[in-house]
Amino acid sequence: MDGGAHLRLEQGIDGGEADGSFAQLYRHAHGKAGLSRLGVAALLDWLTGRGGAADGIDARIEDGAPITPDNLDRVKGNVFLAFLFHDLREKLRAHMAAEKAAGTGPFMPLPPGLSQAQRLNWLRSQSCISLNRVLDVWAADLAGKPMPACPFARLARFAQGFFKGSALYARADHDMVSISKTGSNTALHMCFSLVEAGLHLRLDLPAAEWRDAMWRSRKELKTLAAGSLGMIVTFLHASHLEPEGESAVNPTSGEACAFRIEETEDGVRLRLDSRPIQPFSTGHDRLYTGCPAFHVAGMIEMYLDWVLDLAIHHGVFRPERPAMPVAAFRAPAAVPYPAMAMGGDD
Repeated sequence: MDGGAHLRLEQGIDGGEADGSFAQLYRHAHGKAGLSRLGVAALLDWLTGRGGAADGIDARIEDGAPITPDNLDRVKGNVFLAFLFHDLREKLRAHMAAEKAAGTGPFMPLPPGLSQAQRLNWLRSQSCISLNRVLDVWAADLAGKPMPACPFARLARFAQGFFKGSALYARADHDMVSISKTGSNTALHMCFSLVEAGLHLRLDLPAAEWRDAMWRSRKELKTLAAGSLGMIVTFLHASHLEPEGESAVNPTSGEACAFRIEETEDGVRLRLDSRPIQPFSTGHDRLYTGCPAFHVAGMIEMYLDWVLDLAIHHGVFRPERPAMPVAAFRAPAAVPYPAMAMGGDD
């Protein structure tokens, strides 16, 4: 959609929090770390009303309470990507559907002789490669659109200059496209981690029932994505969901799996274990946004839908070894989670 007058931006929706739930404890940990969540929806509405013009956004983010340059750049970069990802979402959806229909990309036949873990890793890698190609084309298309007619093109030009001039992103060697790839690959990584968890926990269900169970588990991914980058990384490390070599294309080990099987009235689902949650802050930040995709309605679900399609298409959703009773994987409430060495507030 190129017409700013008709652009509708929606923020991801948080559900209710039960006492002692992962969502509640995760949110409380942010508060203990001294972090407050920025109202991204209002900023997206503001950008929309201005046709993608971002001049003056610093004052709106600070709102009379100055923050450090790194904190400002971190949240500003995420707001820009959240706005731009509304343009990316349907392009990704169309690309994923086309690959599925044609049997190309990660839907192409798997190399022979791979173990189940190797097949899943191959799919993870090919999915990231496919996604990155879309991001390259998307960014090039935005650069070629006329700015007055397209709010996304206008903000993309502004954002490209912002990322290039930011000391924070320069230290990490990121520009607009590379940071989009990093975040999007991590979103895919978490969706694949959910599939891996089902295998580690030996969740053995027919395809349709398995998909329903995974789909009921999607709120866990959205809840985690709503957190600050530091809190997300801390949780991934403590729960052994961090990929090997810290690259999103690599698998997790499955050690101390962060998910537990839960039986509900609606059926089986996977729940995140709250025990690895630990407050984390750089000591200099006071604001966070959550992942940009969290603020784009249906985007995280779209990633998960793609990954579930791939797992079923290639038959890597059922464990190779015999399943065990569901009750064996309920988290024991009184057993402390193993202590992990974590970074400090610096």
